[in-house]
Amino acid sequence: MYKIAFLGAGNMGGAMIRAIVDMKAENASNIYVYDRDTDKLKAFAEAVGVNISESSKDAVMSADVIFLAVKPNVIDNVCEEIKDCISGKYIVSIAAGVTVSRMLDILGSDTKIVRSIPNLPAMVGAGITGIFYYNYNINDSAVKAYIQKLFEAFGKVVVVDKEKMIDEMISVTSSSPAYFCLMIEAMADAAVKAGFTRKDALIMAEQAMYGTAKLLIEKEIHPAVLKDNVCSPGGTTIEAVTSLEEGGFRSSIIKAMEACEKKAVRKEGYV
Repeated sequence: MYKIAFLGAGNMGGAMIRAIVDMKAENASNIYVYDRDTDKLKAFAEAVGVNISESSKDAVMSADVIFLAVKPNVIDNVCEEIKDCISGKYIVSIAAGVTVSRMLDILGSDTKIVRSIPNLPAMVGAGITGIFYYNYNINDSAVKAYIQKLFEAFGKVVVVDKEKMIDEMISVTSSSPAYFCLMIEAMADAAVKAGFTRKDALIMAEQAMYGTAKLLIEKEIHPAVLKDNVCSPGGTTIEAVTSLEEGGFRSSIIKAMEACEKKAVRKEGYV
């Protein structure tokens, strides 16, 4: 039986806590939460049933697994606040761009850290999270499985064996909702041009993308197979696909992801 502390209950941290409770990955009574916005925290705790901590230290001392659910620009301060009371604790960071080395410099070189990168769809239980374990050994297999179970409460999980891969995932997971939104907007614009209302156009485009992803996942169909099944000989879909290929659709996506990765991945500083 582990107890959890969340330092930060903002959009992402709050969504994670709600999912963990709703999916029964852990009981609300075993979760301790601290947030500087005390009014927001009180309302959140009353709604979800978690425990309120008076300070970051109080939260850490009440728990075994500590989630640093704060923005990257304040994580150093938070680590300074808790560094004297983390002995035997497991630290889990969701702060984008904050390396394990940066946290170790403050918390100590023997600290057991999980660096993670959840994406925005985690807020609706459909996220994809990359997680990297550092300083964990064979005796920590139970807590590793527990931490992964917590992340699976709000989506799928990919465990990586190199810290650099967390930043490499950004172009595929964290940034990709923006690509999809651009495509949905473009499809909706085309539908409006054809005569549909903006409301109906967005519903059609959003549901088409959602339904396609759901079909691929649940039926375990390869995207190329589904694409070929939709493209009838001499039909409308192959005409559209041909036009997309002529416009460099695939290469544009690849170049965009390469640009994103170049921005996200540092040359050094990984453990």
